[in-house]
Amino acid sequence: MHWRLAYKELTFDRMMSICQIAAIASIIAPLLLLFSLRYGILEELKNNLMNDPKVLSLTLDTSYHLNENFFNQLQNNKHVGFVIPEITALNAIVDIKFPGGVKRVEVIPTKVGDPIVVGSSISYHTEEQALKNDEVFINESFAFQRDIRVGDQINVVVSRTQQGRRQASTLKMTVKGIINQRFVNDDCILVNMKVLDAIDYYRNGYDPALLTSGNYENDAERIYAKFRLYAKSLDDVTPLYYYLVEKRLNVTSKMRDIENVKAIGSVLNFVFGVVASVSIVGGIIALAGLILSSLKARKRNIVLLRLMGQTYNDIYLIVIIESLIVATIGFVLAFMLYYLGSWVFNYYFESILVGSVVSKLTLLHIAGFLFGTFLLSALVALIAAKFVILKVNISDVLRQA
Repeated sequence: MHWRLAYKELTFDRMMSICQIAAIASIIAPLLLLFSLRYGILEELKNNLMNDPKVLSLTLDTSYHLNENFFNQLQNNKHVGFVIPEITALNAIVDIKFPGGVKRVEVIPTKVGDPIVVGSSISYHTEEQALKNDEVFINESFAFQRDIRVGDQINVVVSRTQQGRRQASTLKMTVKGIINQRFVNDDCILVNMKVLDAIDYYRNGYDPALLTSGNYENDAERIYAKFRLYAKSLDDVTPLYYYLVEKRLNVTSKMRDIENVKAIGSVLNFVFGVVASVSIVGGIIALAGLILSSLKARKRNIVLLRLMGQTYNDIYLIVIIESLIVATIGFVLAFMLYYLGSWVFNYYFESILVGSVVSKLTLLHIAGFLFGTFLLSALVALIAAKFVILKVNISDVLRQA
């Protein structure tokens, strides 16, 4: 019965109901659009950072003597997402021999979970997918220049000067994947740690089994010069940077880029907060005025309901139901306007920011806005109804009628 009475009241004074719906839509639509821009821009910036391993990387400016104990401690650090040792830049250079030429490239170690491999759309998550001793990844530009494809074989030549004589050892290796060029600076190949250690030992005068007969292996503690390190998330970069600084290591990171994104987020949050506050306050005042006007015009109806046995609580419930119906229609209209505006924004910026979506909302956001609309509409209607009903004197209204 309450729902039917509420519906009859709304359809009886259609113009006032339409004004209330328009008022709600005019408040909610800009807020939805503004919040979608705030969320879309921030998400796009964060995704661009998160999808670029270089942003999460921390690099050493100089070479050090880093033992296995150091790397074990680093691996156990809660802020570390991925770490792998590296050898000196001089030892990490090899030649790739082709018919009619030679290409000098850098050797980079890799292991399962490597961000630059995973970021290149290569499945690299389990030990079964780990590189074997005769497998490599190569960078994109190198593969393009030499027309190398996955499955092709390349000859990796490691050379050294021993007792005044030039020596060289060749590894036949199969290309297992192509690394996206934006993740590496120069032409390179990625190998597993066993191959990297063998190259380093060979360059230092030893005879590792992978490259020679294995008569003169290195039994000393393994020491590395650098590392390739990535934080677990954007928020982990700063604490990890200061952890390394406390170890007296000269480190370079992308903290400034990350802080810039956070600053943009703070600015957008502040702008949205101010605009939303002003819009909501102004909308509440406008909506309250419309509801008050509607209720005052319906004083006679309220009196009749009271004379028919309806309690104050019944009348309050009818008013709240009316507000929820109006809020629902107003929100649907607002969402349609938002959707149109969002499409215009995304269409306009698609050509400027390729592949970017600057305006978007999740289902959770939409549900939150809908709940907030219901709550504010019901509260405003309840307060306005209480203000009018308390001032209604049945005898005065009947006398006027």
